[in-house]
Order: sequence, then C-alpha cells, then structure tokens
Amino acid sequence: MTGWSAPEGAGPVPPAAPGETAPSPPYVPPPGTAYGAPPYGYGATAYGYGYGAPPRPEAPRPGIVPLRPLGVGEVLDGSFTAIRTAPLASLGYAAIVMLVYQAIFLLLNYTVLRPATTTNVDGSTVSDAGDAAARVGAVYIATAVFTSIALLVLTGVMAAVVGERIMGRRVTWTVARDRLRPVAWPLLRVVGAVTFIVAGTVAVALGPGIALSVTGSNSGGPALLAIGFLLLVVPVIYAWTTLSLAPAAVVLERRGARAALRRSRKLAHGGWWRVFWISLLAWVTASIVGTILSLPFLIFGGGLSDIFAGRSDNLSFVVLLMRALGGFVAGTLARPFQGGVSALLYIDRRMRAEGLDMALQAANAEASTANGAAGA
Repeated sequence: MTGWSAPEGAGPVPPAAPGETAPSPPYVPPPGTAYGAPPYGYGATAYGYGYGAPPRPEAPRPGIVPLRPLGVGEVLDGSFTAIRTAPLASLGYAAIVMLVYQAIFLLLNYTVLRPATTTNVDGSTVSDAGDAAARVGAVYIATAVFTSIALLVLTGVMAAVVGERIMGRRVTWTVARDRLRPVAWPLLRVVGAVTFIVAGTVAVALGPGIALSVTGSNSGGPALLAIGFLLLVVPVIYAWTTLSLAPAAVVLERRGARAALRRSRKLAHGGWWRVFWISLLAWVTASIVGTILSLPFLIFGGGLSDIFAGRSDNLSFVVLLMRALGGFVAGTLARPFQGGVSALLYIDRRMRAEGLDMALQAANAEASTANGAAGA
C-alpha cells in the first residue's frame, strides 16, 4: 500500500497573488529515495513559466485519476470510475449501510411521521399544527443523525477503494475489508463525533420549537421551528464541510479519531470553498440520480398522489415499504458517489498542500520498475 502519511515539514503552500500562478508545493521524497527535487516540469523555478518554457509532461495515470492536483470533472469522474471498477466493494458495503438506514426510517415514518396529519375529507380527526410540527422536527433531527452516519461510513469505505484504485490496484470485497478492519474503531469514533456536532446543532436549533409545539402551541411552535431551520443552515454546512475529510484521513493515514478531525480541519481550511462547492455538486448529482431511481417504486406503491396532495393518513405500511425499497436502491447506487468525491477531495487537498502527487508518482515509477524487472 502506498504510504499516505503526511510528510514531515511539508506545510501548506502560500496562496498566490491575484493573477499569478500558485507555486508548486515543496517536494518531499518518499522513503528510500535520495532525490531532493521534483521530476522535470514540476516546481515553480524549473525553467520558469514565461515564454519558451517547455510544456509539462503528462502526469501518469495508473488508475482512476491522474497523479496530480485534480480538476472538478476529474474528481466527479474519478468517483464514478472507482465504483464502476470496484462494484462489489463499493456497492456491497453501501447496500449494508443503506439497508440499516432505510429500515430505521421505515420505522420512524410509520410510527412518528405518519400520524402527524390526517385527511379531513371523510371527517376524520385532524392533528393540530403544533403536534405535526413537533413530529416533523423530531424526524428531521433523526434524519440528520442517520444521514450523517451513513455518508461518513460510506466515505470511509470509498477511501479504502479509492486509495487502491488511484494506483491501479484491484479492489475486492476482501481487500476493502482488510483495509477497513484495523481502523474500524477510530472510524466509528470519527463518525460519532461529526454526527454529534451536526445533529447537536440541528437539535439546538429545532429543540425550542419542538418543545413549544409539544406544549400545544399551534402558532408559536411552528414559527419557532421555521426560524430554527433557517438558523441551522450555515453552521451545519460549515461543520460538515470542515470535518468531511476526516474518514479518509482515518482510513488512508491510519490516524486516530482526534488526529483525523484536526487533519480534516487543516486540509479543508486551505480550500474550504472548493471542498464545499464540489461536495455540494456531488450531493445535488446524487440526489437527482437517487430521485430518478426511486420514482418507479413510489409510483408502483401508489403513494405518489397522496404525497403530492399532502395526505399522510393513506400512507399504509405497504406504501411506506415501497418508498423504503426505492430509497434503498437509490442510496446504494448513488450515495457511494458522494463518499468517493470526499475521498478524492482529501487526496486533492493533500496534493495541493503537501505535494502528495510527487510521492504517488515516485511510488508509481518504483512499482512500474519492479513490475518490469519481474517480467524480464
């Protein structure tokens, strides 16, 4: 396995002045090499960037992405390619995660959200607005908890897959399991810590509205919940973006939970907006694909008209089960893409901040030499 440990003395690259090209990060030779300078074409002072400078050689691409800082399209395509070339490891573990996820939400929808409102067409009892708002708020907090857990676990799984596929190595279920087993406990601790921060923020923002709604307020409770929804957006987005690289740090660098959280914050700090908007693009893409995949289940279950009409009393267990099956299929096929994007963003941030691409290129050249000597 390629050494993913952060090189000593490799700090973040200072930002370039407006209109200038950012300098390449300092090269840190991998263990066992004596070369103290990056290969030809890399480094801000090698031949300069002005007129007559020779073009940079094409970066090697032994696996899913080239071994250099990645463009947006390469991050997205690399995640798709990782899933396509290692489907059992990627989708197999995703199926397990999403099965648990959807089973929990099936139970929540049937026991908590379904009784929130009833139709008044036949004169049945209509739940008051406060009760409905309290139920929706409680389910929303649960959604934040379990969605965070699912995405963070899948980021760790996809980090194991991407870490091998980026160097062109084959990844099976067993390979991914062997990569994840030694870091299972710190990975779970990272998942718990990030989930506590995100869900705690949601709970603090929505808690007063839920409490007021439970006491019977049909106007103040829903209004306070609406304000809470608005207030939680920015802190949740900031916390998630800042800490979303921690699972990859655990899996690839073998770091403990606290060290991985600090590592994620440091890496994201130098390119927070880039990490945010690429992660947002991945979320939008996965959501669109997931909606398309789950729509046939919703139509077949007969619950589409009731949902659009705002009726929940007619959502029988069968309808909710079909929705859960649709969510399971959609999540299994679409959500690993988000995890792969987060893993590749972690690698991209290290390439830009620490020169990881140089170490990976050196490791790739060494592996190619060894394979050539073995085949001779």
